[in-house]
Amino acid sequence: MKRNTNRHRSDDNFLHAMEGKVITVYRGGPESKTGRLADIQSDYIALQVDNKIVYYQWKHVKSVTENTSETLSPVEPAECERADDFQDLISRMTNRTVQLNQGGPESKRGKLHETGDDFLVLETEDDGIVYFNADHVKSISAEQEEDGQEEERPEFEMADDFHGIFKRLIHKWVSINRGGPEAVEGILVDNSDGHYTLVKDKEVLRIYPFHIKSISAGAKGAAKKDENQDENKDEKECAEEESHEEQQTSSKKSKRSSKSVRSSKREEDESYSYATVLRTIDYRWKRGRK
Repeated sequence: MKRNTNRHRSDDNFLHAMEGKVITVYRGGPESKTGRLADIQSDYIALQVDNKIVYYQWKHVKSVTENTSETLSPVEPAECERADDFQDLISRMTNRTVQLNQGGPESKRGKLHETGDDFLVLETEDDGIVYFNADHVKSISAEQEEDGQEEERPEFEMADDFHGIFKRLIHKWVSINRGGPEAVEGILVDNSDGHYTLVKDKEVLRIYPFHIKSISAGAKGAAKKDENQDENKDEKECAEEESHEEQQTSSKKSKRSSKSVRSSKREEDESYSYATVLRTIDYRWKRGRK
């Protein structure tokens, strides 16, 4: 504990020396960003990149480079969220659209609905509700809030901690991790001493929730697939309605055309009959004169 405290003080000292300066967080990879060090808190830092604030969980940051020769275009300082720690910071972003991680397989954008002691609930476009282990979240940023109609809140599981979420998903088909070599799907069947068993075909995998980055019910991409199916269904129904209307219109036109033909034929017949009567009368009158 003493060694960790001393290390925290050392980190705190050199970070405060760079506050307000241009730095690069990570030397490369999807999480690497260059911006102005806007704030330093107990276990996270805030980096202003253009007009956006990216919050990095400090324990995941592998390197910080001060860019002494690089300058940034002057922008208005963005307001930072202030919190006691990174988990508290996440909870302050509830009901907002956030970006988890800046890139990589666990990078996700969605609406943050709820947080637990060590996890968060994110509604995503392609996977629906995804439960993220907050301990594995490297960074988070929130989008500007927009005034609009309040959307319907989806149903999701809640528990005190991430381990409790696993208990709620037992006997369901789940997707663990969004991508990468550790991504897997299967049925979560039981638990023993905190370990869970995932079964898919002939594979039996033992997993421990602490090492899992994210979990969701159903197959990956299922929400997007269902949405596309609903859209295709709506399009099919619209096409059928249009086809039905066209058939009705065509039938009405056909009836009007048929009626017009019968009317025209009746008029021709009447005209023919009238002409025939006139010729007969004229013929008889002429014979009578003779």
